[in-house]
Amino acid sequence: MKTKNIALICLSGLVFSMCVSLDKKIPTGVKFHKDTFARKGSLGDNWCQTWAADNHIYTMMDDGNGWWGSDKKEEANNQSGSMCIQIRGDADFTDVDVTRVTGWPENDASSPLYAYGTVSVDSTIYVWLWKSQSDSWYMRAVANRLLYSPDFGQTFYRWNGEKETEETFGETDSSSFFFYKEDPKWKIDRFAYAFNWIAFCQNGKDNSSAKDNYVYMYAPEQHEPRSLGIIRVDKKQILDKSKYEYFKSWDGEAPEWTKDMTKRGVNLQYPERRTDGEWIWSSWFPSVVYNEGLDLYIMVSYALSNEGTKEFWDLWCNRGCEYPACLGFWYAENPWGPWEQFHYTEYFYADSEDNRAYGFKLNPKWISTDGKRMQLIWSDFGDDHSTYYRWNQMEIEILTK
Repeated sequence: MKTKNIALICLSGLVFSMCVSLDKKIPTGVKFHKDTFARKGSLGDNWCQTWAADNHIYTMMDDGNGWWGSDKKEEANNQSGSMCIQIRGDADFTDVDVTRVTGWPENDASSPLYAYGTVSVDSTIYVWLWKSQSDSWYMRAVANRLLYSPDFGQTFYRWNGEKETEETFGETDSSSFFFYKEDPKWKIDRFAYAFNWIAFCQNGKDNSSAKDNYVYMYAPEQHEPRSLGIIRVDKKQILDKSKYEYFKSWDGEAPEWTKDMTKRGVNLQYPERRTDGEWIWSSWFPSVVYNEGLDLYIMVSYALSNEGTKEFWDLWCNRGCEYPACLGFWYAENPWGPWEQFHYTEYFYADSEDNRAYGFKLNPKWISTDGKRMQLIWSDFGDDHSTYYRWNQMEIEILTK
């Protein structure tokens, strides 16, 4: 339990100093309420979410049909490379509460572009759209496009004001991206690039719980996924790359920032791989949500591993991935940290040993008043991206002291 010194002035004019105990709840663990486990929708993954000004959740889905088509991979139809989806109501939402956002450009599963981080700030929804190295297969990312919608998804624009349409969506030249092959570092047999999978900090409804004027973003380093980088920018300048600042180093518990991305440092070092070899490149993608009841920022993140072969590091986990992801939770008083780990699961099984869970996210809206109950969402590539590959959801309990 944390304390602060507070000076009190009494009627007598005497000044007393006393140590007042603040009832600050410190996370110590996580309880998974498996009786609440549910799978919803048809096919898809990623599920980055934000709580918009209209009180609805907006989530980004990749490689699937969301709620509109068969839930069997071999029978699936209407598959998209990416999709924006609106969810109304609370954690008990049903199919009728889900709407496909029509302003998101139509694109099919062959698209090399994948929607990821999203955030709502001052009634505008922002989305990162990253590009795979290959135009025909899901491989390492090389670029990221920044989109925004001022009308709850009826229209999307690029950061430069150009309208994003079905015709422009598939453009892959360097000028169509906000970040393009940034700060290359050699990894195995090719370059790995910075700022590929970017997640936004979620600060309540429409960013209304933010403690300062900055929007914070989290990006694991592709060449070393255990190393987490952080970006910040004034909320009024999200579309201006020249205003971005990058975490550089710690001065005690205070962060130092730099505008030179090549001088960025490691904000958080995730755990080492559990066996010989490395975590694959698609590891340690964090989800960070402000929990008002605890007055803390809660982070969930995960990593995938196998035999550490070149092919496995290059590609994805649909070729005999032996284990599901590990799963970790951290907390901090500020969106930049410093972070304290309070839970780590070596292998996360939701309901059976056939699970191959990954892509964990925390919902920014469905949090109990006391902050102890949250909703964990993920996808699963078990059964070759079929049986479990959809919106997976479970209530978790943050244990505190």
